[in-house]
Amino acid sequence: MREFPPALHSVIRAVDGFTDATGRLVSFAMLYILAALDCEAFSRYVLGVATNWATETTVMANGAAFMLGCGYALLKRAHVRTDLFWNRYSGRKQGAIDLVSYLLLFFPAMLALVWIGVGDVWYSFRIGEVSTLTPLGAVMWPFRAALPLAAALLIVQGVSETLKCWYAVRTGREYAHREGAEL
Repeated sequence: MREFPPALHSVIRAVDGFTDATGRLVSFAMLYILAALDCEAFSRYVLGVATNWATETTVMANGAAFMLGCGYALLKRAHVRTDLFWNRYSGRKQGAIDLVSYLLLFFPAMLALVWIGVGDVWYSFRIGEVSTLTPLGAVMWPFRAALPLAAALLIVQGVSETLKCWYAVRTGREYAHREGAEL
């Protein structure tokens, strides 16, 4: 069996590095959420006045962070697997199953989410959609943009995962991750 092409190792490392950096960047949204909730708690329980913005913006920030962190979760292998017989398969067969799944299910679904999501964002922008959750009336298109952007980030990481599957098919063993599944 020929060795896996070195250029593909470079692609995997580059994509994994990009996904790791974007995942860490998205995690900073949690600091905003904590600060906003602290402001809400202080305002409500100390000053006796609830805010209009804290609840709505924390819901939006949390939803966006959750979606935008999906590529990072894929990199860290934090997605749930429901493979009943998975351990019975050889590394080559596991790689082949995952490879086919990525090509036939994952990429078409993510491309559909990007396509539909971009249309939804454009429509929201065009009509000037605002939230009706609170009197704040936050503009919705940036929040709606999290879905197609998250799907795009998943596609990028999916390229790396697909190459790792191809590696398993070619070599019969799992691609050696730098960190493994830490989560």
